[in-house]
Amino acid sequence: MVDHPNAILSDKLAVGYTSGPEFLTAITSVSGGFERRNARRANPRWRFDFSIAELDDDQIRQMLDFYMGRRGPLYSWLLKDPWNHQLVDEMILTAAGGETTAQIIKRYDIGGNPYSRTIRYIASGTLKVFVDGSEDTGATQTNGLITLSGALSAGEVVTVGSEASPTEYYFPVRFRNDFAGLQMSSQSANYGSIQSFDAQEVLE
Repeated sequence: MVDHPNAILSDKLAVGYTSGPEFLTAITSVSGGFERRNARRANPRWRFDFSIAELDDDQIRQMLDFYMGRRGPLYSWLLKDPWNHQLVDEMILTAAGGETTAQIIKRYDIGGNPYSRTIRYIASGTLKVFVDGSEDTGATQTNGLITLSGALSAGEVVTVGSEASPTEYYFPVRFRNDFAGLQMSSQSANYGSIQSFDAQEVLE
C-alpha cells in the first residue's frame, strides 16, 4: 500500500514531465543476427521524468515542501498521469452469477496480446459503476475493489466510468533521487526550474 495516500501532487505542479511504461527485457544477439528476448519483469513500471522550467518562487517552495514531506524517495505517494488517468466504459467483469465485488482494472488492447493492470487508487468523487449500462449508485470501493449494491446475475457486465463522467485514478509512486535539484533562473531570482524530481511507480 502507498505510504502517504493523502499526499497527491497538485495538478498545477504535476506538469512538464515525460511519462510512460518501462519494461525490463533481456535481449541477446545470437549467431546469424537473430535475437533471443526474455522479459525480466512481468509488469512494466511507469516512469515520470520531470524537467520543469520557469516556476515562480511559490511553486518552487510548494514542490520542495512536497519533496521534504516524502523524505525524498523514502515514502510513496500518489500522482495523476495526464495521459493515463481515466476509465471510460472500462469492462471489469462479466458475471458468472452471485458476485458482489469486482476489482477495477485498466485494459490496454490494440493489436492483440492485451495487458491489464490493477487499479487501486481512485480519485475521490469520481467513481461511476454500471451494471449492464445502468448506474449502481450504491457501489463503493476500497483500494480499487468495488462492492456492488447487490449480487450479480449470470452474464451481467460491470463497467467503470463513462464518456460523461470518467472515473479517475492515480499511480503510486516515489521520488527516484535523494537529491532535489533546484536551479535559480539566470533572468530573475523569483523564478527557477526543477531538474531532478523524477518519480517511478511503486509496484504492489
